[in-house]
Order: sequence, then structure tokens, then C-alpha cells
Amino acid sequence: MNRLFKKSTRIIVIDLLYLGDLIFALPFIKGLRSNFPDGTIDLVVNSVFYDIMIDNPYLDNLFSYNKKWGIRESLSFARKLSHHKYNLGLNIHGNWRTALLLKLINPEYAIGYGGKGRGIFLDQELKQPKAQHMVDIYLDFLTEIGLSIEHTLPTMEVPVAARIGIAQLLEKWGIKDNERLIALNTGGTWPTKRWTAQGFAQLADRLNRSGVRVVFTGSCSDLWEIKKIVALMDSAAIIAAGQTSLKELIALLARCDLVISNDSGPVHVAAAVGTPTITIFGPSDEVKYRPLGEKHRIIKTGIECRPCGEHQCPLGHHRCMRDIKVEDIIGAVKELGVWHE
Repeated sequence: MNRLFKKSTRIIVIDLLYLGDLIFALPFIKGLRSNFPDGTIDLVVNSVFYDIMIDNPYLDNLFSYNKKWGIRESLSFARKLSHHKYNLGLNIHGNWRTALLLKLINPEYAIGYGGKGRGIFLDQELKQPKAQHMVDIYLDFLTEIGLSIEHTLPTMEVPVAARIGIAQLLEKWGIKDNERLIALNTGGTWPTKRWTAQGFAQLADRLNRSGVRVVFTGSCSDLWEIKKIVALMDSAAIIAAGQTSLKELIALLARCDLVISNDSGPVHVAAAVGTPTITIFGPSDEVKYRPLGEKHRIIKTGIECRPCGEHQCPLGHHRCMRDIKVEDIIGAVKELGVWHE
């Protein structure tokens, strides 16, 4: 173990990735705390997802970084953090922005993933991770630097105030406590991650006709896609997208009996609060990004060109998503025992 690793170590961690990646890092943060029970552990997080981590019991301080900031704002942010005199800096993100940011924060000893010349900003450059789930990649980061780990799944607590807020919204939408509720999360960071509007519309109608209540989740940016889906539906739609805070989204997903989603952040939040999930995978790699646990299913095609990891289909046909049928998802719903037609 490095000589700087001691019980009172002051640690700064940088993770500016997407919501799902942040959820995958929860066992890493828990493992870090178990190695440094008396240390200070601070986290720099994407400002968009600040509320997800603010109540994390294993962190001492949470710092919100706005990825829209320019050089001046970023310099000011880093200089303020440099006053904390961190002993150890961990960059689990590994791009140029986070490499430069950690350098400016100037911990006594910096460790992270390098590549493409970024290793010059680190005191210890880790080898690039092997192909495995992101939870294991983050935990391997700890073992690579000589720390002990415990393999656990990402878990989250639901804020009490958020539960109350969602209960009020569900009452407003006419959803009773004993009604089964399935969330459809239709968004995705890349266009290629999104299943077809026609598919989601047919799925929602099928579920609604069978007595299950369907609610569309997401952020304000997902509303345009949801409205397109709703326009194709024959049944009534409940749209929660844009009407909940991030904490209330956690509570809503916890209330659901099932979440059906593209590969995007909310499905990993759902898994972390114990809700069964069905994730539709197109260009992204289910080996790295699937929800972990027995209550989760994945839907994918056997097309040879996936997973390509591309933001636009290189071949122009997007068959990895278009070939997925409603019956494929209905089969997984029945297999999980959430609903029987």
C-alpha cells in the first residue's frame, strides 16, 4: 500500500459521467469508505446528478461541477478545492477534462486511468480496465491500488420527503395504492439507444388494456419523444416526465412494480432501489452496462454488428433496435411474474 494511504487520508474522487455510471460507482464509494473509516472522502459530481449523491452516507462532502463551465469557472472551482489539501486524488472517469481538473485541484498523490497522454497528470497511471461490468471495473480500481473490496450491488435509499411527494402525485393522477404500476423510460443519451416510438406505443397499450397502469418517466428533454409515442397510442397515458425532481424520480421508480427502459440512467436507479427491470439494449454493451441481480432481464437482438457503441448507426439500418418486437418484452414481463395476460 502506498505510504500516503493512512486512516486520516483526505481523498477527492472525480466522476463526471452519466447517471448510470454514477450508480455503478456506489459500491466503489462504499468500498473506499471501508478502507478509510476515519478519512475524509469528497466527490466531484456532474451538477445534473448532484441530488442523487447528496444523501450518500459514505461521503463527507459533495461538490457540484457544471460541465457547461468554461475555463474561467473551472479554474475557480479547482482552486477552491485545492485549499482542502487532499492527500489522494482518484480519477475514475479518465478523460481530458477530469485529468486536467484533478491536476488543478493538486492532491499530493493522483491516481487514475491515463491513455492518450493523460498519464502525465498522474502520479500512478492504472492500466486500462478489461471488458467486464462497470461495477467490477470500479472495484478493480481499488484492488489495483492495494485496497480491499467487498463485491456488493449498487443500492440506494429512497428519501422520505420524496416518497410523500410521489404519493401525492400518484393520487393526483388517479393511481390507487393497490394498483400495479409499470414505468416506461423511453429516453437515451444517444439516439441509437432508443427503441422505436411505435414499439413503446404498442407496449403501453398492451399493458394498459390488461389492467396495469403505465407511467412514462424521464426528464423535460424526453417529453418530445414521449409525446410522439402518446400520439400513437389508443389508451390513455400518464406522463411523469418533467414533473418530478431527481429525488422524486427515485421514489417513483421504487413504487413501480417494474421498469421497462432503454439502456439509460433511470433503469439503474430502479435496480438500485430494488425494482425489477427490463432493459432494451441496442448499440451499448450489456456485459458492461446491464442492471445486476436476479430480478432483471435484458432484451437484445442477435445481429452481428452489435454492440457497436456508436451514437449513429454506421450501417444506417438501426436493426439492433428495430428488430426488437413487443412480444419479446411481453415475454420478459411474464417471466418476471409481474403481470399475466
